[in-house]
Amino acid sequence: MLFKHKFLNLNLGIVKENFVIVKKENQLLWEDRGFKKIRRYPIFHYKPNSSELIMLGVPLNIEQFGTEKFNNSHILDVCTYCGTYGMGGPGFFGLKLHGDYGTRWLTYCIWAAGEHILFDERILECHPNYSEQYKPLISFDDYSNSLNALKEQLTDMTIKQITVSKDTFEIQLIDNQSKMHTIKSYKFSDKFPELGGTGQKRNSFETGEMKDYLLVTYDETHLKV
Repeated sequence: MLFKHKFLNLNLGIVKENFVIVKKENQLLWEDRGFKKIRRYPIFHYKPNSSELIMLGVPLNIEQFGTEKFNNSHILDVCTYCGTYGMGGPGFFGLKLHGDYGTRWLTYCIWAAGEHILFDERILECHPNYSEQYKPLISFDDYSNSLNALKEQLTDMTIKQITVSKDTFEIQLIDNQSKMHTIKSYKFSDKFPELGGTGQKRNSFETGEMKDYLLVTYDETHLKV
């Protein structure tokens, strides 16, 4: 009978797996974190060398991890292209956070998440056809510089509180000048831009609840759809 790894096809929202490539001498560390090695796992244009292993784990959603644990956490990094489907990425939005729990990524796991996130009521990204209408913080014409500007603004901010409901989340942040900021998303909002291909607005997700799409992972791991 062919053994099937129990951490394959997790179906956490749209996420199938959470994998990490580790040195063999670090295997016990990752096993303590709940990961298990897998003999064969397809990673586009990558094959582990003789000193490496691929291991799979199970990420927790924000409720399972404990939303309140993120209070007073500091933002270490920001990524607008988390996740992979093999040859490219789904465009998840992730915050690398540090607190009493150590270092974790809190990732909003929906397709093109930047189009459905508001920072201080401004959309992060949109199709260039709609940039004049929505004025996104990350500009298509100046992507690298505008992304770096957003990262610099968010890095070192402190999370005051995160609230999650069935259809929404809000992260309240404080900067080093004691000014309040927010990161928000909704299952649906008129503030979200239209899709470039169809010209229609879309839901952030179709099934489940918001908590199912906010996943907490260890640093150096990857989410695959």
